[in-house]
Amino acid sequence: MKSVTIGLSITTLLLLVGCSSESTEIQAPSIRPVKLMEITDLNRASIRSFPAKVAATKQVELSFRLSGQLTEFSLVEGQKVSEGATLARLDDKDARNTLLNREAEHELAVADFKRKGELLRRELISQAEYDLAKAQIKSAKANLASAQDQLSYTIIKAPFDGTVAKRSIENYQIVQANQPILILQKDSFIDVVIQVPESLASQVTRFNPNAPALPSVTFSNYPLQTYPARLKEFATQVTPGTQSYQVVFTLPAPQDISILPGMSAKLRLDLSGKAQADTGATVPVSAVIKRDLDGKTIIWTYNSDTGLVQSQEITVGKITTNGIEVLDGINVGDKVIVAGVQYLQENMQVKPLHWQRGL
Repeated sequence: MKSVTIGLSITTLLLLVGCSSESTEIQAPSIRPVKLMEITDLNRASIRSFPAKVAATKQVELSFRLSGQLTEFSLVEGQKVSEGATLARLDDKDARNTLLNREAEHELAVADFKRKGELLRRELISQAEYDLAKAQIKSAKANLASAQDQLSYTIIKAPFDGTVAKRSIENYQIVQANQPILILQKDSFIDVVIQVPESLASQVTRFNPNAPALPSVTFSNYPLQTYPARLKEFATQVTPGTQSYQVVFTLPAPQDISILPGMSAKLRLDLSGKAQADTGATVPVSAVIKRDLDGKTIIWTYNSDTGLVQSQEITVGKITTNGIEVLDGINVGDKVIVAGVQYLQENMQVKPLHWQRGL
């Protein structure tokens, strides 16, 4: 009986030792995973990109001031024209005939006035008759000028160097007064139009020309090329149907590529409002805490070589929709821990969190 009891005791002891060893192995310290964000640009928060549309700097819709039949209209869309070039012409026979009549009337009035002047000098007519002849000259002169204008209205000339953007009618058709026949666009400059939300409207319209990064435009068809632009104008009322404001930038038309109104573009703009890029970086709110020991604001940085974390005192700026602005205490290349910072300690061993597909 004693031997059986001793055997059971030994068996129980062995089982307890085995369980103790297994428990010791399970309770081995684990390395906490952390989520990191690497600081790549200290001024990144102030650089904003806006989708944009290309627009002609100057565009006019041309029409005749008279009704008539087109006799000369051979332009094609996309054709470049010079200032003063004839773009379209109406049949001008009626206008020329009217001009001849007005010229004859003016000559007759001038001759009659001269005769009346001589008769008045000889006191053969009254002063009233002489004054009437003088008034008739002015009336004839005004009618002559009007006829000359009417003849000039049968021709449309280019008001500036530009490109024919659209034709609205064909040659030899009858057109009415003020009926649009073509659209002419000035092509030496182009505009880039963006819509700015009300939260950024004041920053964009107070653009600083001394900012380190001037506005630049990238066109969708040529994403590797950028072109500098400057602020031209901005609306002070919201665009209907939106809560945004229209802001227009302008730039010389690129000579190496073909850019047409209506094309898509992207505008990059520095909204820092400072001459130097000293705005620091923006980090998530979850990365910034106050240290219990002294109440100072800190972030935790990760050392890739040692796998350890260290606290770093920082100076914070304003809170934005993207996070908290860090003005001092952060550098390019720093790897900041942005989640679980309340569980960290100095020189604590951690490992970067690697997201897996499906998680």
